Amino acid sequence: MEPIREIVVERRTYTSIQEKHSHRFAQLILPLQGELSIETESKKLLLDPETIFFLPPECHHTFHSVERNEFLVLDIPHFMLNERQLQNRELSYELNNQWKGIRYLLLNELEQQSWNGSAVKELYPYISRCLIQEQQAKSITYIHEHYNENISVHDLAALEHYNRSYYSEWFLKETGQLPTVYIQDVRMKKAKELLRDTELPILHIAIQVGLEHQSSFTRLFQKHEGVTPSQYRKNQRQKNRECSIYDI
Repeated sequence: MEPIREIVVERRTYTSIQEKHSHRFAQLILPLQGELSIETESKKLLLDPETIFFLPPECHHTFHSVERNEFLVLDIPHFMLNERQLQNRELSYELNNQWKGIRYLLLNELEQQSWNGSAVKELYPYISRCLIQEQQAKSITYIHEHYNENISVHDLAALEHYNRSYYSEWFLKETGQLPTVYIQDVRMKKAKELLRDTELPILHIAIQVGLEHQSSFTRLFQKHEGVTPSQYRKNQRQKNRECSIYDI
């Protein structure tokens, strides 16, 4: 498809015939009714009334719907996208109150008989900021909120609608680490905080960061920090005492 020169918003419906294409502009798809099946090279998901979808430029995708449907689609020219949005990364979001408000404003503009797209252009910077805010991957947020639980790579991949093998590759590009290594780092950072700022026993800290056995926690901590948890706590207390004396 040819590039577009201005932002476009339209109500669109999709048929049961599977179509496949790509385009040089991005799309933001907001549900109005029904469901839409979308599959890319790395993702397969069903857009339902509670899900919105951002499709970057040059992303080959297959789509169809087997039921009555209607979606609000925003076609976004290449030149209006920031560097992160230009990356070939599809993203799905929950249709929260913020996005419902945006959908309402877009629908209201469509209903204006004198609509010429200028209001949508003025609204787009806000939409773009909302997209950037949403671009923290669901699985990464999940790790930070559930580091004290048993986290499987399979479950993390499901949150992003990726298969496991592709997810590990994607995660490495996104963070510079494999998922298991990233989880360990998050746990160790929390463990250092608890060792430094609390009097909790080592075993309790191990459990709070998702490790059932103190011996496993000690081995992992020493591998990361070069000292045992007890020695780390002792060193931190010594530093605090020295700082207190210096302040006096």
